[in-house]
Amino acid sequence: MQVKVNDVEIDIDANSTVEDAIKLTNAPYIEGSAIALIEGRQELESHVDKYKIVTTNGSIIIELVDNAEILTNFWKDNYKEFIGTAIRWTTSNEVAMGSIVSNLEPSNEEHLYNRWDVIISLSGFSNEATHILFSKSKHRSVYGVPDQNSGIMATIVGGKRTIAKLKNTDKVVDIQPIIERKSVINSASVTDFSTQLNEGNELFTYMEVEANSQAPSSFEHFLKIIDEGTFTVDYESETFIGSNLLKGLEKDTEIIEKRKRGAVTLRNQGNGVGRVYIYREDRVSVPTHNIIGYVTKGIQILDTVNENEKITVLTKPEKISTVALTQKEADEYLDNLGIAHERDGVTDDEAVIVAQEPNYTVEIDKERKIKTLGVPPEDFVEIELYENESPSSVWYFRKITGLLNGDVGHLQVNMALKPMKILMFAAVSKEAKGIIPEKTPEDMVNAWDICVSNMACKNVGNIGIRFEDNTEFGPTGESFKSTNIIGKVVSGFDNLKAFKEGDTVYVKER
Repeated sequence: MQVKVNDVEIDIDANSTVEDAIKLTNAPYIEGSAIALIEGRQELESHVDKYKIVTTNGSIIIELVDNAEILTNFWKDNYKEFIGTAIRWTTSNEVAMGSIVSNLEPSNEEHLYNRWDVIISLSGFSNEATHILFSKSKHRSVYGVPDQNSGIMATIVGGKRTIAKLKNTDKVVDIQPIIERKSVINSASVTDFSTQLNEGNELFTYMEVEANSQAPSSFEHFLKIIDEGTFTVDYESETFIGSNLLKGLEKDTEIIEKRKRGAVTLRNQGNGVGRVYIYREDRVSVPTHNIIGYVTKGIQILDTVNENEKITVLTKPEKISTVALTQKEADEYLDNLGIAHERDGVTDDEAVIVAQEPNYTVEIDKERKIKTLGVPPEDFVEIELYENESPSSVWYFRKITGLLNGDVGHLQVNMALKPMKILMFAAVSKEAKGIIPEKTPEDMVNAWDICVSNMACKNVGNIGIRFEDNTEFGPTGESFKSTNIIGKVVSGFDNLKAFKEGDTVYVKER
């Protein structure tokens, strides 16, 4: 039987499952992500109630009415036959499109029509001259319409200026169903791998997002959110889904445009700053939302995914980052991408990269060259953070070090107390507000624990590391009740011991 997987038609054995199709096609998919299954194109279009009629002089959008099933079913079954037909006439009251042959029966009643009604007319009371009329004014007329709803099958909801411009020299170029979220929901469902496929099914396993070239910083923000290849839905509504992963991380204003269906946006100010949205329905532009990019594939998953589910996401371009690689590793990585590489800073093969120029994927993809800043491996330590146990403290640490939106962070040593075997880093007061007590020590702070002083003390936000166990005080000099354990050093112990006041310590998460 034939099915489609991510819009690619394949032949597959009868009784095959979703899992079989994914394995057969090697479709992009990360375990645990939501997938969408549509019964088929015909099934999907049966739920569509908006159509775009493209003419040689502009486009018209119509929306089918609810109370004329005979007429709307006729349109759904036959709209493609009107492609290639002409604008037959225009008057002060109507514009006519057609004609085609139908099996409808005419009536000879006069009816009242309103401006923007869309009418099925059997001209000359003959079904061999079935036209679609677009009403330009309120008027009464006899159009030989079928005996239902005065022949009114739809209303014009877009392209009204086009109606006024149409002439009898124009033609119908195309007619396209407009797939809205409600259309997809009526014919799609989130499925598990054991679901059996049927002839004509369409399966979607991932979404693709294409970057807005005018929003490089915002796109990088999005790439950090999908660092593990998935977008987790923290909130969903009829209009959009949202991620709170980097909520609170400020970003500058970039490109502001209309939030079309499929638009990915970043809130750049106000309540919820740093939050990312993906739109299910059109909305007007607002100055608080940068346009990150647009969903170009798999929008069906956007329509069906639920809160707390995740979506497999691919991007165009894919993330380009050399940070945390060695200079030698960056050579190989960039060579495979066809990107020229210039070493800067410490240029030895084993030097670790802490910055790149350009910084953003979109800019690198455009320029096809990059300069990388290397530092000695001795300046680096690897850490593990306890995000689940100390969420507010870990957020603070990641934000002030740059780990929140980067692969490498850095801290400047404020105090290196060699006799006490302690390193301390100064608080960033603006960001330290609201660090509540979490994962406080019970009877000892272990060597290499990373600790942050919490709001139970005056000096909230200080960061410290001890090189040996202590049963009295945290490494910031505070009592245990004022000390949050946020993680631990996992490599680079000797490096830490060598740092002195004013040195920069580079950190990366394992």
